[in-house]
Amino acid sequence: MSVLEDSTGVVNRRARAARTRRNLLVAAAEVFDRDGFSGANLHAVCERAAVTKGALYCHFRSKEALAVALVEHQALESYALRDELLRRGLGPAQTLIDLSFAFVRKLDEDLMTRIGNRLLREATIFDRAGAGQIIGWTTIVRDLLKSADRAGELRSGLNLRQVAEGMVGEFLGIQLLSQALTGQRDLHARLRRAWRAQLPSLVRQKALRGLRIAPAR
Repeated sequence: MSVLEDSTGVVNRRARAARTRRNLLVAAAEVFDRDGFSGANLHAVCERAAVTKGALYCHFRSKEALAVALVEHQALESYALRDELLRRGLGPAQTLIDLSFAFVRKLDEDLMTRIGNRLLREATIFDRAGAGQIIGWTTIVRDLLKSADRAGELRSGLNLRQVAEGMVGEFLGIQLLSQALTGQRDLHARLRRAWRAQLPSLVRQKALRGLRIAPAR
């Protein structure tokens, strides 16, 4: 066997493994959505993904490991959304607002993101993945706030770490309230109200006039 053939074989095996892993995550999201985390079982996941238990265990050692991977998926989506919005060059404050609405839209449109977000509220999963998720979200928000501050968009004297933690906490709270009261049907409206209430104390008046508190088109 030539070096080229051996290299091609490795690439093909990695591609197959990546597809299997992706299929398992999609199947797990569908099963968790249907049965809930506590009611779901690995047999149902394997059946939906059309793989054996052995194939599943090559990628995930337990139902909890599948759930943590789905939680981590939504973190990757957050970074991807941020990068996509930054490329539009609309300014850091507007990007931060747009990111929150883009993530809410992702919850509506992408089952894996929605289930990963829901799984984070499971006590077992939160103990394993909650700190990393919240630190990641806080870092994204704080970095955008720092950029907004350097751009002269923010009021002076703000503790940006505390502001970022407060924003993340408020966003999580809004989701819980919306889920409890309307099944998250009013999440967009609650998010708009939260931004309207918070922005005047954070953003300079001149910058505030140019901000759009609505999803980006």
